[in-house]
Amino acid sequence: MSGNSSGSVKKVCVIGGAGVKNTASALKKIKGLDIKVIVSTFDSGGHTGFLRKQLGIYAIGDIRDNLIAAAGDKETSKAFSTRSRMCGSNQSIGNLILVGLMNERKSHYLEAAHDLLKIPSNIRILPIVDDINYTGDLVINTNKGKLIGEHNLDVQSGIRVNGISLSEPVGISSDAKKAIEGADFIIFGPGDIFSSILPNTLVNGFKSALRASNAKKILILNTMNKVNETYGYKASDFLNVFKENGITIDTVVVNKGRAGKSVSRSNYGKEHGFVVNDLFGGNVFSYDLINKRHPEQHDPDKLSLALNDILRM
Repeated sequence: MSGNSSGSVKKVCVIGGAGVKNTASALKKIKGLDIKVIVSTFDSGGHTGFLRKQLGIYAIGDIRDNLIAAAGDKETSKAFSTRSRMCGSNQSIGNLILVGLMNERKSHYLEAAHDLLKIPSNIRILPIVDDINYTGDLVINTNKGKLIGEHNLDVQSGIRVNGISLSEPVGISSDAKKAIEGADFIIFGPGDIFSSILPNTLVNGFKSALRASNAKKILILNTMNKVNETYGYKASDFLNVFKENGITIDTVVVNKGRAGKSVSRSNYGKEHGFVVNDLFGGNVFSYDLINKRHPEQHDPDKLSLALNDILRM
């Protein structure tokens, strides 16, 4: 596989939600990296939303997905992906294990999860907040009014997002703060920009940690647009959203690959909705990155080759 031949360890911090599991998988294949994956804890829908309401905990679904992506134990990671009917919800076994570890070890539960999944010592999955009982919601301002909870973006149509905030203030986790401040590279995405990536930047202390960092900031653009979130967005639109939120991106990674007419998920754009690249310059890197079976996702092997090139520059 690809590898870093410089001999020095580079500190890479990845920021997002479930979508960055493919970034974690890609970076895992590159030698000489210290990898911290900072994950959103604000999901409010589906099975993780059910657990939030029932147990009063932050969202763990994206954490689980990234743990599985980084796992060194294939059999245990398969078990984490298995689902079982419980308390009226078809829950992931991984979610239930994480809840059990939370009950026993409180905010230190992820240390045990890393050991259980035999995650390599150079990779750590970190929640954006320390408070496991944080139950605040994402507030989305749109052209059709205010939505409470990120899951509502998946059930609306014809909306444009004008801005986001958190319903209750919360501080950045100490580990996430250290990871950002000490990183050589900070990678955003891929993922849903308003409901998965940018929510991480809303916690108190995030912006100050970013200002204190000398890291090169990399944005991995989505391969496709989500109908109810970024319909019709071009590459420059994503970049402008980050600028509007006070974040300057140094390097943009865009997909130039295309798939056939079969799209695996209906909530990704009309006529495939591929993100059109309208950016040019030495800081824009274009690769075929799509998973041919699931073109809304990045192929970790392709992404690994791309990131290996960029991180070695």
